[in-house]
Amino acid sequence: MRRFIHCSFVGWLSLALGATTAYSEETTDSLRPNIVIIMADDLGYGDISCYGSAIKTPNIDRLAEQGIRFTDFYAAAPNCSPSRAGLLTGRTPSRVGVYDYIPPDSPMHLPDKEVTIAELLKPLGYATCHVGKWHLSSWQRAEEAPFEKPTPADQGFDHWFATDNNAVPSHHNPLNFLRNGKAVGMLKGYACQLVADEGIEWLNNQKESGRPFFLNVWFNEPHRKIASPADLVQEYSALSESDALYFANVANIDNAVGRILNTLDALNLRENTLVLFTSDNGPWRNGSSGPLRAKKSSLYEGGIRVPGIMRWPGRIQAGTVSDVPAGVIDMFPSLAAATGTDLPAGKSIDGTSLLALFEGNALTRSQPLFWYFYKSSPMCVVRDGDFVLVGDPSTTYRSKSHPIDQTDFDYLKTAELARFELYNLRSDIGQTKDLAAKLPETLAELTKKMLQMQESVLNEGPAWQNLLPDAS
Repeated sequence: MRRFIHCSFVGWLSLALGATTAYSEETTDSLRPNIVIIMADDLGYGDISCYGSAIKTPNIDRLAEQGIRFTDFYAAAPNCSPSRAGLLTGRTPSRVGVYDYIPPDSPMHLPDKEVTIAELLKPLGYATCHVGKWHLSSWQRAEEAPFEKPTPADQGFDHWFATDNNAVPSHHNPLNFLRNGKAVGMLKGYACQLVADEGIEWLNNQKESGRPFFLNVWFNEPHRKIASPADLVQEYSALSESDALYFANVANIDNAVGRILNTLDALNLRENTLVLFTSDNGPWRNGSSGPLRAKKSSLYEGGIRVPGIMRWPGRIQAGTVSDVPAGVIDMFPSLAAATGTDLPAGKSIDGTSLLALFEGNALTRSQPLFWYFYKSSPMCVVRDGDFVLVGDPSTTYRSKSHPIDQTDFDYLKTAELARFELYNLRSDIGQTKDLAAKLPETLAELTKKMLQMQESVLNEGPAWQNLLPDAS
């Protein structure tokens, strides 16, 4: 296993020198990579066997063997909606106004003005498809009325099959999927397999067009309420009932991933397809964070560090393991660079293209990885090299239940960071030794960067209170 990436683009790199390289008409469809992003829901850093789990995940492990496994890969936020917004836009979620998960009837959503990966790629001729959980808007509508919030179709996807949030009543026989805006009623089977079915059918139909494609697969599992196939549960019968159900749920995800990978192979699409497997945030389940501190909804590592595996034959050397910090926030600029297109004008992109890593070069960031989540303690985090700084206001905010209201907005826009903790993640992955007092120069340097990023992000984040029912 190699610790750092080193591979060759075999002449291809001249077509994708970076995110600022304009698209050329000479770039043919055959040279543009197909893209498949597969994301689980609430899957922990310690839930995949190649990350040390006892859960059997041979298909995801195979993906890692054929590509790169990141040891320090991050979600864009510690819960669902903001993390998905960060992945699709390459922007810190609070910068686009997705400050928390989106409950029913909330005005908060991913704004139309944001440019998603799908909207970035469509002008280049890409076919686009989203299957699975969406959770970037709340679809409250009358039977024949238009949607009140953007759907995947409004944000660049030609075809979509999705739930607005979780599968209802559970992963088994869900009844709340919509296909291109129309309810499909109760479906027989398990959500991840139904989502895989839709994606596979779309891939089979898409193959004849010869167009490059972007397939976005966001599983509903293993978010609660859990349901798992009996045969897989039986494989873990030596465990407690709850653990067996959970392990089987993750194994079912792995089976669905395997079906998608096998379809790419059967259609001869593997060689020019970039595949990412990851999770939207840390786990809800105790024990799924592995060696990391905390879990979902926290900005400590267990809430935001997630599995991150990428395969791109001929571009990423198989069997690579990298400890370079990276995350879903980097996908937007990476795909812009890989397709030779410009980043959107006038948009602050917080991620960094990873193409330099794929050539074995050092990754240089113009700003550190950054998180701001007003309902968490800590509230703010920056990761710069081996160090992570966490920051909090002098008092922890206790918000009332959803939906987000005026009080929340006033707080998140004005909270002043006053308490800081500093950790070296290379020597202290569990964040047990606060080095703030021992390393004052590092503390001062990262505090300055944190405050600059906080100001930049919050100055741009929209004020949803203007859309709240009780707004004056």
